[in-house]
Amino acid sequence: MVLEVGYRTISLSDEAYRRLASLKRKGESFTDVILRLCSGVPRRPLKSFAGAWDMDDEEERRIFGEISEAWRRYEEDLLGHRLPGGATERTSRGS
Repeated sequence: MVLEVGYRTISLSDEAYRRLASLKRKGESFTDVILRLCSGVPRRPLKSFAGAWDMDDEEERRIFGEISEAWRRYEEDLLGHRLPGGATERTSRGS
């Protein structure tokens, strides 16, 4: 069995490099540091975050308004144009 080790090049700012280098232990590679740091991150199911964001009514209206606007633009860009009542109609090119 042949095991090939892959390598990737990543870009880091000077500050990020300095911080990562400061976390290196004697004899550790940067790969070792990253793996050590990532292994300490607890994995939680998405549903465990339900209810964690306590927003007020104004924030909820703003967020849902932005989402509605994004969907409206998406439908117009993808499907053509918006009809009254929120339905969309595909327009043919050249008409």
